Amino acid sequence: MTLTLVHDRLRAAFWRWGWLLPVVLPLATLAGRGLFNVLSSVYALWGLLSLWGTPNVSVRSERPVALLYGALLATWLLSLPGAVDPERGLRLWLLVFAQSLVVLLLPLALRNSARAAEQCFKALALTASLVLGALYLMLFYQQSGMSGEPFDPLTQMREDSLPFLLPFLLGGLWWHGGRRRGVWMVLAVLAMLAYAALAEGRAALLGLVVGLAVFGWAVLNWRWYLILLAALLALAVGIAINSGPFRKAEMDAAHPLDAFTAGRTMIWRQALAQPPARPWRGVGMGNVVHVTGVLHFELGGLTHQVKHLHNVLLDAWYETGLLGVAALLALIGTVFGRLAGRWRHLSDLDRQRAGVLLAAALALLAAGSLSFSYTGRQFACYFFSCLGGLSYYGRRATWPAAACTGPDKR
Repeated sequence: MTLTLVHDRLRAAFWRWGWLLPVVLPLATLAGRGLFNVLSSVYALWGLLSLWGTPNVSVRSERPVALLYGALLATWLLSLPGAVDPERGLRLWLLVFAQSLVVLLLPLALRNSARAAEQCFKALALTASLVLGALYLMLFYQQSGMSGEPFDPLTQMREDSLPFLLPFLLGGLWWHGGRRRGVWMVLAVLAMLAYAALAEGRAALLGLVVGLAVFGWAVLNWRWYLILLAALLALAVGIAINSGPFRKAEMDAAHPLDAFTAGRTMIWRQALAQPPARPWRGVGMGNVVHVTGVLHFELGGLTHQVKHLHNVLLDAWYETGLLGVAALLALIGTVFGRLAGRWRHLSDLDRQRAGVLLAAALALLAAGSLSFSYTGRQFACYFFSCLGGLSYYGRRATWPAAACTGPDKR
């Protein structure tokens, strides 16, 4: 078998089903970070090989997003020369590149077939249900003592993917849930809220509330007072299930806000008071840990240290500078702006699907304002997946089906 024939078969397989590989990544996280990184790297390599030589497919068809994405990668790479640990930054850059490439590959795959979007949303709804079920099974196993380790919700529970998955699960139930879809949707929301509350994941809880609110507006066409009521009820349910994380202000009476945010506001103030020495390029990807006096803080008489600033935009600014964060905001703003311009022209079904993606994206941004970094999988993979889908629905023209069909597809 010649290399050309192998390449043709790999390319055809990617556009037929391989492009759906990111759908299983939330499940892969349950098995460990290593499997997630391997699968995302395989997806990126497979996708790049499939782009090469496929008839009628080019990233030029997504030119605005492709150019901004290229600028984003360039500015982030530019932060590495002169950094304290450029090798660490380069490894992180390669990993982020592999995970975020979905922003270009997903729109092209959705153009491949009229059924691609339906397959994608069904698969994500199934993944969401499987992840939720697996999380509760793991919780039962951990709490029962069968694991042989003391139960610690902060380290053993994994709630970080729930804000991303909730809109897709609700969308699947809304479209395919039958007569009792409303009941199933309420139960799904309660299950995710309960898990996030038990995990003491206040950032995830905020993301779930935002995702629910945006889903109500964009998919269910709720009025503003129903959206507000649903958001307040969801927040109240989360607090009622586990109010402990919301009483952290009592840990340090002298600094109640810092205690309530678990030191987040303290490290943000320290970062703003001690900006990166290179304002345009930052300190380098993954290099904020080497900056003295930013990630250390004292709270409740104890000294704490974190690995990053726990805010997507602040992390991007400090590590990649004004150029890096500007490129990131430009990419996000362009995708959202194109969608806003096309919103009224979308069909009802496409508007609902775009609404699901928008709800997931804004839920991740809300959670990322208090939790993960711009290099975390929640942002580099999940959020960029949402951007890719939103880019597809924000396109200016209706592209022909099978535009990127492999040469051996009949």
